Amino acid sequence: MCKYYVAALLLMGSMPTMAQSDDFGLWSEVNLEKKLSKKWSLDAGVEYRNRDNMKTADRWSFGANANYKLTDWLKLSAGYSLLNDHYYKLNDSGKKYADYWGLRHRFNVSATASQSFGNLTLSLRERWQYTYTPETTVQRYYTSDGTEADEHTYSGKGKNVWRNRLQAKYKLGNLFRPYANVETYMSNGWDKIRYAVGTELRLNKQHAFDIKYMYQHPFGQDDTDGNRHILVLGYTYKF
Repeated sequence: MCKYYVAALLLMGSMPTMAQSDDFGLWSEVNLEKKLSKKWSLDAGVEYRNRDNMKTADRWSFGANANYKLTDWLKLSAGYSLLNDHYYKLNDSGKKYADYWGLRHRFNVSATASQSFGNLTLSLRERWQYTYTPETTVQRYYTSDGTEADEHTYSGKGKNVWRNRLQAKYKLGNLFRPYANVETYMSNGWDKIRYAVGTELRLNKQHAFDIKYMYQHPFGQDDTDGNRHILVLGYTYKF
């Protein structure tokens, strides 16, 4: 597994610039966190994503996680997310043949190891996620002229993905926590890789904002993912 992280770190230094075929999107999220004890905590949040240079809605989602601090350097978590995705499918000639919203159910289990060196904290998160897409019947489109045709049913399917995220975060005073990370997605092979740079803004113990730039590069063919430049805005309330 080490070779994946070495390759990812080498790639971080050569993050590509905006190409003509790349997309740009805005992701926004609001999260709640509740500390139950010294070891247990809960968090939940809602997220909205868009794409096509911010012109098309991409996803609404809700997720919740339970977290357990096993030791000072190791945290475990498990969670569920309900995803409502906007699918916009094109054929090989670029003509639309489906445009619909569909639900997906996602489960995840994670282990995060971290170590601090003064104000610098390095962390490695290993996450397994399983996503199930239920059977969906939608209006289909003729690929020749784009007019509506008969209904089409997409069969239900599940997918297992292993995610690896390596991150460096620095405590810069009481307000800023700048960070950089790289995350790989693997199923039968390399699915995609994401690079991110950003900062947390911790106003106080309850209120925190997060802003980051992320670049996503897929390695395989996917109808909903591609090369993307993404601005992510987040807010977290702790109580």
